[in-house]
Amino acid sequence: MSIDPNKELFDSSAPPPASAPPPTPDLDDVEAREREIEGGVTGGDTTLHLSVTDPQQIGEGRNAHTFYRIDVRQGQYSTDPIASVRRRYSDFQWLFQRLHAEKPGAIVPIIPHTQAVQIAKRLSEELIEERRVYLEGFLRRVQVHPEFEGAPSLAAFFSPDAEVFEAAKKANPGNGSDAVDDSVSPTEKLKEKAKHFWVKGTVKVKQARGVDLEETRDGAQMEEVETYLTTLETHVKALSKSTLYLVNVSKETSTNMHELGQSLFGLHQTYDPESAANNSNPDEEQPKKSNLPSIKTISNIFASISAINSVKHQENNAKVGTPIVQLEWGIKAARLALKQRKTRQLTYNTYLQQIKNREATLEKLTTAAAISPTPGASDGKIADAQKLLDTAKQSANKALGELDTVTQRVFREMDRFKRNVDEELRKLYVSHAKVQVDYSQQLDAEWKKLTGGVGGSGGSVGSNGGTTSARSSISGDPETLMI
Repeated sequence: MSIDPNKELFDSSAPPPASAPPPTPDLDDVEAREREIEGGVTGGDTTLHLSVTDPQQIGEGRNAHTFYRIDVRQGQYSTDPIASVRRRYSDFQWLFQRLHAEKPGAIVPIIPHTQAVQIAKRLSEELIEERRVYLEGFLRRVQVHPEFEGAPSLAAFFSPDAEVFEAAKKANPGNGSDAVDDSVSPTEKLKEKAKHFWVKGTVKVKQARGVDLEETRDGAQMEEVETYLTTLETHVKALSKSTLYLVNVSKETSTNMHELGQSLFGLHQTYDPESAANNSNPDEEQPKKSNLPSIKTISNIFASISAINSVKHQENNAKVGTPIVQLEWGIKAARLALKQRKTRQLTYNTYLQQIKNREATLEKLTTAAAISPTPGASDGKIADAQKLLDTAKQSANKALGELDTVTQRVFREMDRFKRNVDEELRKLYVSHAKVQVDYSQQLDAEWKKLTGGVGGSGGSVGSNGGTTSARSSISGDPETLMI
């Protein structure tokens, strides 16, 4: 018997048709919700503000861990929180896993899993603060995510009752497992689970050997999603490498300018032609005073340029460097959403294989009974085999329904994801351009101090006796602007 994965297996046991998927929220609505949770103002009313603060270390040695305080306030500047709970880093990881289990196919924001094995590093202020920032960003994104509305794990996570949260963690320690029909007894359920496990292993082996899983009617569209993510990942990886290089150029420039300034100041202390100590013989003819700035002045200018580049790097990193890295995390999160869908596809294929196996068993029993000298001797075995086959068919129908639900959620998520990526890239490089304009003006002013302000009419004296325009070398050159 061949099974068409694009049709319900049995009309009598098939789940009711899925209702139409909810409309995809407009990007402006998503941004408005994000502003709301971050303390924005909508329609003149103060709105909710979520924050992660006040990390506190509990315990000593290997038992030491850090609790973070989570406050939800009515408005960013409200002093009294509406709700306040304390959670440790592993609790946030639990929430991350449960959201994947409860809403498979949703793009759950990534929590950077910074490993810190050594106690000193695990409890360092730098790591704790880094995690605090990441966790706050994670919660804010989760809080405004349209797919997570009503998620049980969120309600438990924000519950002020510690027993409620601990009970939720105990009841759901991991990502969950493949469901088995609740109508069977615990013993039968355990046997069925074991059989399912071995059949699933067989399907995985076939897949490893290059046999594709049977797809649903949305397979072609899902393939387009995977192709988009692969292409996006390639381009964003290249963008990230080039962008982070441009961001870090200012940091390197700041370091080099600082070293130049220090060396020049050391030379100034060694010899200063305008110092009285270096002109101790009044009878000798004094050298003609130079029109060029002193070594000390040049040293101070380089120190100023170093400071400007340092601040420029910090701002550029915050507005450009961090967002491009977060965009890479977003792609990883989308990959995990597709992985959840792949898991449901594997489960569905496992039941299809199980149906084939049980049909073969039933056929053997029926054939043996037909040629048996004692008719009816095998009726009990045939009935049991038929029951197992019916169970597998019902489970396959259920798995197909779950696969379709997850698939539709992935499509909704990817529609939002594509728009968000486009908007983030635009904002990112506009921000980069603004940083260049702002700081190029400050750097231009410092360089002009060396030229005496003549850059507009003639330029400064070059090393070869010619002139170079300060304006063109600092603010007019596109490559310099990118620094």
